[in-house]
Amino acid sequence: MQRVDQRAELVQSLRRANRKRLLHPGADTKDILVQYVSTIKCLRKVDPPGVLLFKVADPIRRYLRERPDTIRCIVASLVGDGESGDSLIDDNEPIQPLQQPEVENYGDPEWTPEPIDAGPGNFRANKTSDIISTLVSIYDSKDLFVQELQVLLAQRLLTLKGGNLDQERRNIEILKIRFGESALDVCEVMLRDMTDSRRIDQHVQSHEPSAMHPTIISRHFWPPLESSDIVMPGQFQAMQEKYAKEFSLFKPDKALRWLPHLGRVHLELELDDGIVEADVPPLEAAFIELFSEKDNWTVEELIARIGSVTRSAALKALATWVDMQVLEEESENVFRLIPASKGQAGVSKHPASRIPVRGEEAPPVISVQQQQAEQMRIYWKFIEGMLTNLGPLGLDRIQTMLKLAPGYDRTIDQLAAFMEAAKREGLVTAKDGMWRLGK
Repeated sequence: MQRVDQRAELVQSLRRANRKRLLHPGADTKDILVQYVSTIKCLRKVDPPGVLLFKVADPIRRYLRERPDTIRCIVASLVGDGESGDSLIDDNEPIQPLQQPEVENYGDPEWTPEPIDAGPGNFRANKTSDIISTLVSIYDSKDLFVQELQVLLAQRLLTLKGGNLDQERRNIEILKIRFGESALDVCEVMLRDMTDSRRIDQHVQSHEPSAMHPTIISRHFWPPLESSDIVMPGQFQAMQEKYAKEFSLFKPDKALRWLPHLGRVHLELELDDGIVEADVPPLEAAFIELFSEKDNWTVEELIARIGSVTRSAALKALATWVDMQVLEEESENVFRLIPASKGQAGVSKHPASRIPVRGEEAPPVISVQQQQAEQMRIYWKFIEGMLTNLGPLGLDRIQTMLKLAPGYDRTIDQLAAFMEAAKREGLVTAKDGMWRLGK
């Protein structure tokens, strides 16, 4: 290639192909990452110094940085949680700490200048980084990856069945090597919480046997979970109270704060014409429990008894029992238990005695993007005051002034993303790089 002097043509050809086939909204982020990793491996063989890779990969890296789910895809591959068989990581690649860009030492007798065709830019003729270090270097800080790891680990732990934590522990040990032990201290606490939760549950069950097996976590060390004000009725509330009482005797310095909208409930419904088993979310269980008090309920009555539930969520939960032929909509917004007389003589009206379990829904752990957006809203009043008092401002000036606010630690890229979101909501407008309040 050096002999025919077509390196520039190769770079332009690959960049055009990537723009046409890869760098557009229709391409899945995982596919872009897989192609990027393949590009790294290929061009490192063709051009070991890395000039071709730097020039071809730069648009891919900038595009991936703008995608909101890039970090999640990389982290999912790190913990073996990819949805497809294509892995970003070669299992034969040695596990090693993340490699940081080296500062060139011009006093080193073995120092060599950058290749002549590197051109101006951020090219660095350093030692070759491993694939994971290259992917993480798309962003300025590894903190975003650590936060996403915490969210993903929380989701995996809260959906874990059987209580086997060996795979998660192995993942954390590997990630400690890559990111450092201190960065994953919170993940260690989360794993310890799961072990302690089983131990506490065994103690409570030995003194007060219960059908309830809650997962007990340390609120300050887990990513935020979506909250809800629903109140479980009847026997569910009685079980919660008994469990909390026994827990307070075992742990007098701690108190339980229930999140009753999370988890799954296994039910056996004793109806006039047979028994129906079902695994359902807590809201569905709460609604069917109320039908043990009376056969007819309006949607408004059910919502009033359960608490803060949207009408659409209530109708979706009731539709579950309608599909199972346990309830029917007698009239608009009025539901009742289907009487046994509606079934044929000697034949159950239910299609099966056991209702198939629906697909597990991911627990409502608030994503990193949602957490950052919520935190940035705190600083909106500062931004609004600046633009009101000082008029149109550039992003750099807003960033400089926000650094004076207590606790502000966002990068200018995160600020830019927030301002773009505010622009879409009509709160601000931008022209020639200057931001002003919307009318």
